[in-house]
Amino acid sequence: MGTGDDVMVTTSRRGFLKMAGGALAGAAIGAGVTREALAWLPTDTLPAADDPALHLLNRITYGARPEELERVRQMGIEAYLDEQLQPDAIDDPEWETLAKTMPILSMDRRAAYSMGPGAYRVYMTMVRGMVIRAAVTRRQLLERMVEFWTDHFNISSNDYSPDLMILHRDVIRRHALGKFRDLVFGVAQNPAMLYYLDQAYSEKEHPNENYARELLELHTLGVNGGYTERDVKEVARALTGFTVRDATETGFFFDMEMHDTDEKVVLEHRLPAGRGIEDGLHVLDIVAHHPSTARFVCTKLCRRFVSDDPPASLIDSAVSLWQDTEGDIRAVLRHILLSAEFQASVGQKLRRPLDFFIGAARATGSEFQNFWVLEEMLTDLAQVPYGWHPPDGYPDVAAAWINSGGLLARWNTAMRLTHGGYSDKDSGVVNRLHERIGIPETVSQLVDAVALQIFAAPLPETTRAQFIAYASGGSGPDTPVTTHLLSQKLGTLFGLMLASPQYQWR
Repeated sequence: MGTGDDVMVTTSRRGFLKMAGGALAGAAIGAGVTREALAWLPTDTLPAADDPALHLLNRITYGARPEELERVRQMGIEAYLDEQLQPDAIDDPEWETLAKTMPILSMDRRAAYSMGPGAYRVYMTMVRGMVIRAAVTRRQLLERMVEFWTDHFNISSNDYSPDLMILHRDVIRRHALGKFRDLVFGVAQNPAMLYYLDQAYSEKEHPNENYARELLELHTLGVNGGYTERDVKEVARALTGFTVRDATETGFFFDMEMHDTDEKVVLEHRLPAGRGIEDGLHVLDIVAHHPSTARFVCTKLCRRFVSDDPPASLIDSAVSLWQDTEGDIRAVLRHILLSAEFQASVGQKLRRPLDFFIGAARATGSEFQNFWVLEEMLTDLAQVPYGWHPPDGYPDVAAAWINSGGLLARWNTAMRLTHGGYSDKDSGVVNRLHERIGIPETVSQLVDAVALQIFAAPLPETTRAQFIAYASGGSGPDTPVTTHLLSQKLGTLFGLMLASPQYQWR
C-alpha cells in the first residue's frame, strides 16, 4: 500500500487491490524465494501489532473475533489459553446446532459405507463439516490442532472417505491435545491409512515398505532422524499382518497368517521371534518415544504456530518438555504459545489458503448454499481439505503459497465472499455484512466497523486513511454513510480488507 493519506482518492477497486498486493506478488517472483524476501510487511503496518492478546488469537484461531479479544483481555492470556487447551469443558452451541444437520459425521463405519460407491456424500460432509466447524466453533485451538495432525498424518480422501472420517473423529480429534503415542497407535490401526500406504496388503512373503517408510520419515523420526534402510525393512516386517477386515467393528484386523514371526532388530531394539501383533505395537512404541521424534514434531509445531524458521532455543526447550512429559501435546503447545519467542513472532506467519478462506468466512458470517460453490472456491485456492495426495500434507511455509496465481485466487475469493455474496443473489454465498457493522454514520465509522470484523482491532492510521479515501470516493472521513453508499461500497470494503497484505500475514 502507499504511504500518503490521499493515495486512494480516485483509485478503483481493481487499482486498490493492485496497490495492496503489489509487494506480496513481488515477493513471489522466481522459484528461489527466500524467507527475507517474504518478510516484507513491516510490523507497524499490522493492526495492534503490540497487543499480545491479539497475537495469541491470530495464531490459535482461524480469525480473531472482537468479542473474543475482549474476553482474552478480561481473563488474561494464560487463563484463556488454558481454557482453549481443555476443549471438552467449552460449551459449543453453534457447532452442536449445525452438527445436527450433518448426521453422517456421527455414523459408524458400516453405515457410512452404505452412503454409496466411493462414499461421495461422506466426502462432501467431511469438507463442509471441517470448514463450518472451524468457522463457528468456540474450540478454535482444537480445530487448529486437528488441522495440524491432519497434515502430519496426511491421507487423501479418494474412495475411503468413511474410514478417513472415522480416523479424524475417533483418533485425531480425540487425541489432538493428548499424548502423541495415542495418535501414532490409532492412525496405524485405521483402515484409511492401511489402504492409503498399502499396509493392508503387506504380508510375510512380500512385506510392503510404504507405510513403514512414512511412519519413520513423516510420522515420527523425520527424514534425518537416524534410521537406516535396514530399519525400514525391519519395521515393514514387524507390521506384516496389520490389515483390514470389514467384519470387524473398526475395520482393523491383525492376521497372524500374514505376519513374519522371525526375529527383527529395529533402531537397535531386538524383537524376539515367535510374536504376533506385539511386534508392530512394540515398533510403534519405540518410534513414538524416540528422541528424534520429539525434535521432529516439536519443530513442526513451532513452524506452524511461531514462524517458518523457528528459533532453535524454542525448539530445544519444547523438545526437553516433550521428553519430560512423554509426548504430552497439551503441555508442549502451552509452552510454545507462552514463550518469549512466540511473543516476538508477530507478522511472521502467512495464512495458508484454507486458513485465509475460513477466516474470511468467519469474519463475514458467510454460508454456502451449495457444496459445489464451496468446493470450487477451495479448489481455486488450491487447498481443499483432505485433497493433498502425497503423504507429507499441505506445505506449511509461505514460500509454498506465495505466487501470482495464489494471490489472484485470494483476491477473487475475498470478493466472491463479500461483494458477490452481498450484491448477487445467485452467487451461492450468503453473508451477514450488514448485521456486523451496526449503524455507522460516517465513512470513518464504517471503515472502523469493518476493520473490527476483519482484524478485531483498529487499523494503523496510514492504512485506515487509504480505506477511508476509497470508501468515501475522496470526500473524506466525515462523509455521511447513506443507503446508496453502503450498496456501492460495503461488500467491496470487506473484500478489500480481506485481500489486503495485512490480512495475509499475522
